[in-house]
Amino acid sequence: MFRWLARLVYDSTPAEFPSAYNLAESIERLRAATRRTVFSAMAETMGVGKVSEEYVRLQRVIPMVGNSFKPFFFGRFEARGNVTVLVGKFTMLPSVKIFMSFWFGMCGVFAGAALLGKFRPQAPHAMLLLLQPFLMIGAGIAVVAVGKWFARNDVVWLSELIESALGVPSASKNRVGFVNAETDGVPMALKIASILLAASGATALVAGAAGPHLWPSFGTGALSTEPKQLGNWYFVYAILLIVLSVGVWGRRRWAWWCGFLLLGFSVCWSIFVMRAGFGLPVALNALFTIFPCAVVGIWGLWWYAQRKYFL
Repeated sequence: MFRWLARLVYDSTPAEFPSAYNLAESIERLRAATRRTVFSAMAETMGVGKVSEEYVRLQRVIPMVGNSFKPFFFGRFEARGNVTVLVGKFTMLPSVKIFMSFWFGMCGVFAGAALLGKFRPQAPHAMLLLLQPFLMIGAGIAVVAVGKWFARNDVVWLSELIESALGVPSASKNRVGFVNAETDGVPMALKIASILLAASGATALVAGAAGPHLWPSFGTGALSTEPKQLGNWYFVYAILLIVLSVGVWGRRRWAWWCGFLLLGFSVCWSIFVMRAGFGLPVALNALFTIFPCAVVGIWGLWWYAQRKYFL
């Protein structure tokens, strides 16, 4: 059990990538194939990190997805005779390992104290309190395991990216096959977007069936005393979302264009509701106008990058 837990947190996979180029060109090619900051990978999946002779640190960055338990590549370039080799390992960030060590260590101390009776509570629900350290240990294991499962393809993805940049022929062929397979099928990003759109449409249908809804109108501060009813617009909106979800799943070109219309409608609706429904000062009104525009701008940049998947 302890050995399995140690492998879960501290496991690393050594890797070596021989290059078809000299040291300086290998560094430049790998640097050109990757990006330096996560902000440069907001539109599409990229390899991001630092690339130098003494230190290479790369991660796979998926737009709008964060995972603290994904593997990073840590390594350095070495010259072995006439061959340049990138030597390193795939493992989690040291800061994540330290945090999880502290988590499991503190939970283990409390669990041991509870078992030995030093901190045995006398409350009516004492049994539940005794189980808490063990539940926290189980929760920590589950979080790490799920995070590593979601990042299970990152090592292969990064390896293919590095090998392709360093001029390994077999890796380049694999990379082309990987891209073609991703383009020919329905990418996971579009599947998730389609499911979320369908779920939003179903939610709107339920909300429309629950009863009448009011359309806010501008007043001096709060809602107008005589707001208009939305009527059947909830059902219209729900049907449009469901149709759009089908179009996204089918990778129809019109669905890609309609995605921008939905983003534009979302930001306009957010600004309208905030200005109509709350008597906010001018500074807060400006803040709640800029913030949704920035968020929709980020999502719009990501959605624009998905154009390659639509027929």
